[in-house]
Amino acid sequence: MDFLAEGNEKAAESVLEFVREAVTRFENLQPSIIEKLLDSLPSIKSISVLHAGLWILGEYCSTEEQIRSMLDAVLASIGDLPIVDTEIRESTKDDTDTTTTTVVSSSRVTADGTYATQSALSTVTNNNDDKPQLRTFLLDGEFFLGAALATALTKLSLRYQQVCVDGRARNKLTAQSMLILASIIHLGKSALPKKPISDDDVDWLSLCIRVLNDRSPILVSIFTFACRQSLQDMIGTIDLTKLKLSEAEKDIVKTDVDALINFSHILSNVNDGQAVDELELSLLQATEGSKKKDTDVSTTALSKVYQLTGFSDPIYAEAYINVNQYDIVLDVLVVNQTPDTLQNLTLELATLGDLKLVDKPSPITLAGNDFCNTKAQVKVASTETGIIFGNIVYDVSGVSGDKSCVVLNDIHIDIMDYIVPATCTDTEFRKMWAEFEWENKGFQCRAT
Repeated sequence: MDFLAEGNEKAAESVLEFVREAVTRFENLQPSIIEKLLDSLPSIKSISVLHAGLWILGEYCSTEEQIRSMLDAVLASIGDLPIVDTEIRESTKDDTDTTTTTVVSSSRVTADGTYATQSALSTVTNNNDDKPQLRTFLLDGEFFLGAALATALTKLSLRYQQVCVDGRARNKLTAQSMLILASIIHLGKSALPKKPISDDDVDWLSLCIRVLNDRSPILVSIFTFACRQSLQDMIGTIDLTKLKLSEAEKDIVKTDVDALINFSHILSNVNDGQAVDELELSLLQATEGSKKKDTDVSTTALSKVYQLTGFSDPIYAEAYINVNQYDIVLDVLVVNQTPDTLQNLTLELATLGDLKLVDKPSPITLAGNDFCNTKAQVKVASTETGIIFGNIVYDVSGVSGDKSCVVLNDIHIDIMDYIVPATCTDTEFRKMWAEFEWENKGFQCRAT
């Protein structure tokens, strides 16, 4: 019941739907449920939730105490009656908005050092415009809620006629219900609410007043018995429908619309005796070949490409290093990024360490915005890390002067690039291990 007072309207409606089914199925729980719902009624802020709550209370309040509690809650929520006269009287009162005036005095020191008293006048306006819950909804023009209240009060009054033995108390409760309904009709036809009452709501409120006045046996039977019987039939129909659907779903074999159909004549037996769909197997083999695998750049050929110049240099160069045992081949891509023709373009390389340049690249002529590839071969003399460095020298066609030069980035040749795994015997290993300088032994003599 705590969800009824919260702002989540869907949750509150779900709770009331569960309450309605619970009070219908379990008669022994009706008193406790009705009591908790009556306690939660003043805190409901949603119109649709209040509408459903009034209907449940009007249908299942069956004892004298419950009916009187329900009527007291309605009277407390709707305020003083009649509504129109009370609203007009309250609007003309002078003390509706009470104003409190307070004078605050304080001592201040002036510029010449003398004391002066400063007074401040504060005015506080107290606006007591708190209206009851149901009255607020009716003043906002929500008269469909008034029609639901009329149905609930009519059922309660007719049921009170059957359970109460005091005729004076019965007449008093009926008169209070008729006064509430007449006040709602009067309010709807006045200019006080934000929206006027509809003709359908007026007809229904008038019908409820007529039923309370005439108490026709047919209408009394409809309000007190037929409505609840219709609710029970509806819940029973829903249960029967759910049961039929659950039984029908057990016999239905559900298959997706895009599911494949297996034909027995295209199924073949494999070695283990299980039938395999050849079409599905061929599709699987075809799709597996098109899958893109995540590759690591460090294990591909891109890891062997070194950028030798910058993108803003007149000549862009990059080298692909191909290591074949003790031979290193540099495949250098040279791009002319200028519109001029470059003549005598020479790739000058030098080595540091036990590396020896075997072939010196020959000069080339490169047209504007053109590119070419040139190769240089380096020989490895020992198992040490080496460095290759150099520059590109060229002449610009039609321009006299010194040659232009672009310095290249250094290329570090790692020893692991040209060392490959090998096997040897223990004797060969000891022999090679002894050839290292740090394993050479020397004799030292000292005086005793």
